[in-house]
Amino acid sequence: MSLVTALAAWREVLGVDRVIEHGEALEAARITTHLSTGQVLAVIRPRSVSEVQRCLEVAAAHGASVYPTSRGKSWGLGSQVPPRDATLLDLQDLQRITSYDERLGSVEVEPGVSFQQLYDFLKAKRSRFFLNVTGSSPHGSVLGNAIERGDGAGPYADRFSHIAHLEVALAPRAGEPSTLVQTGFAGFPASAPGLSAAHRWGVGPVLDGLFSQSNLGVVTRLCLWLRPLPRSLHVLRFGIKDPARLGPLTDALAELKLEGTLQSSIGVWNDYRVVSANARWPAEGAPGEALSRAALEAMPEWPGLSFCGSTAIYTASPEEGHARRLHVERCIGRLVDQLRWVEASGEAFAGRELLVPNEPAFKFLQGIPHEHSLRSAYWRMPAVTAAASSPGDAPLDLGRDGCGVIWACASVPFIGRDVARATRAAEVLLTGRGFEPLLAWVAQSERCIYLIPLIVYDRTGAGNDERAFACHDALYQAFGQLGYLPYRLGAQSMHHLPEPTPERRELAQRLKQALDPEGVIAPGRYEW
Repeated sequence: MSLVTALAAWREVLGVDRVIEHGEALEAARITTHLSTGQVLAVIRPRSVSEVQRCLEVAAAHGASVYPTSRGKSWGLGSQVPPRDATLLDLQDLQRITSYDERLGSVEVEPGVSFQQLYDFLKAKRSRFFLNVTGSSPHGSVLGNAIERGDGAGPYADRFSHIAHLEVALAPRAGEPSTLVQTGFAGFPASAPGLSAAHRWGVGPVLDGLFSQSNLGVVTRLCLWLRPLPRSLHVLRFGIKDPARLGPLTDALAELKLEGTLQSSIGVWNDYRVVSANARWPAEGAPGEALSRAALEAMPEWPGLSFCGSTAIYTASPEEGHARRLHVERCIGRLVDQLRWVEASGEAFAGRELLVPNEPAFKFLQGIPHEHSLRSAYWRMPAVTAAASSPGDAPLDLGRDGCGVIWACASVPFIGRDVARATRAAEVLLTGRGFEPLLAWVAQSERCIYLIPLIVYDRTGAGNDERAFACHDALYQAFGQLGYLPYRLGAQSMHHLPEPTPERRELAQRLKQALDPEGVIAPGRYEW
């Protein structure tokens, strides 16, 4: 089969201007923040679900691999470049918000809907609901983040656990039509109006998970649940000086999550990560070496703490918030060197949230998109770009600005000894390979916590891409040896997919053969 003939057929379906084979647009689609294992061969840009289906029919007929992408903002996780050579199926022009329920708090979005677009939509409606945002770009895809099981800040942080149903386009056998599948109660015509958005599972086998972190179909729409804005929001900042306290503090926080006192996500950054978001790597630093602890602690941006954390309490009244606060203080007060609450109360709606001057956390904890966390990506940049120095003038774009960024994503039991062990392993490995240990811990749930090391470097330096990729490989190998397996993988990291049991491998292969018989959707993506 020939890519040339597939491109000709896609031009018939989409029009010449929607099929990109060369030029600046193709080169832009190939940009990442690190080395890649695959290449974008061409780009096709459908404008509707029916065009997506026709693109899949062409792909199946010609044996041409396609790699679906939403908005291409997965910086540090592959951006939009596939793990193996493929044509990019660019879905960013599918930007409809197709349904919204103000009574029960649900919304349906297509792949091109960004966090900023959805926030603006809710703001225009003066909605009492919000969607928690990520630490990545405000212009990233809501749908893409959800089906990749990305994390957010605040309640409902585990986004995929708060969806109601999916719409999925399947690739057919060659010469046959693509089918469109609805999951949950959306797949039952007799469902009462609103039921499909109100119930998580539907009846019978749950299909949603087949299309999360997978290459079995192309998700063209999803329904997700929104959280009511609080009437009283209490933001907690805490920190420790002695790293040895990280384990006991972790155990106390896990208990607060498990018992339900803390229902919001918890984030903990080490001091290197804190400084990287607020400063630039010192000019006197030695290239190829990690910034020493003495140099870090001499910087004015150093927080004076080894680990800094934050979480929040969302309540319907100040009184409930104060009661929860007292219990939190009893549980962790003796374990921390800093504990500070900031609160705001009142009636809120999108566009008039509960805000406190000089406290940006109140914005992103109520679904207002932000770029603060992205600034760590510029830590090692040789010069301040216009966008980095003036983020209000232009959105930060890590690919455009030439940032060197790779994420690693490890899942760890929410137990103090495991957290301390994984932290130490990451610190030793990163510093030993000449990278600052920029570490973040994120607790979405009660029983598991995520360790997310960030490798940041200057891509203009000779050999730096290769050093960073080797460090990325070493991190996953080290975590794997400890049994802390990835909860998510970038396109460049698929070779670190853990080895499954033979039975799981066989089942995954049978599902792929059944749902994508020509094997044209995202070869190499979460694939054994």
